[in-house]
Amino acid sequence: MTDHDHDGWPDEYSDPRDRPHPAVLRLTVESFDEAFEDTLDAVEAVDDGEARPAVVSFGTVGELRKILTDRRIEVLQTLLDVDGAAESISALAETLDRNYKTVHDDVTLLADYGIVFLVEDGDRAKRPYLPYERIRLDVELVVSDAGEEPAAV
Repeated sequence: MTDHDHDGWPDEYSDPRDRPHPAVLRLTVESFDEAFEDTLDAVEAVDDGEARPAVVSFGTVGELRKILTDRRIEVLQTLLDVDGAAESISALAETLDRNYKTVHDDVTLLADYGIVFLVEDGDRAKRPYLPYERIRLDVELVVSDAGEEPAAV
């Protein structure tokens, strides 16, 4: 039997840098049912050998906007520009010319949502790690049904 770490990956993938990652992270707004169907489609595509983006779904446009502030997008862009990893959160804060605590809070929140990973190198500080080459925002606005509330904007 394979041992797993705290997030469900086998021990050989306990370091996020060792995990297989697609080139694209897709951030989307969709219902739970749509996200579930997308997950099933992705599993089937992987079984067929098709490359699919990693997906993080939000329930509403408002939730996505709450997480992807201009400052957090700046964090993501900076990580993309340094080949996905900063030496530390302190180094990232210095690069961004921002306060350490606010950058730490932003990175932690992005990690909580599975957008960024935090890597520990022995006794060193945690390193923010973004394994993707691109991030694609996928938000679709449609005519709402008369009985439904419109998406919060």
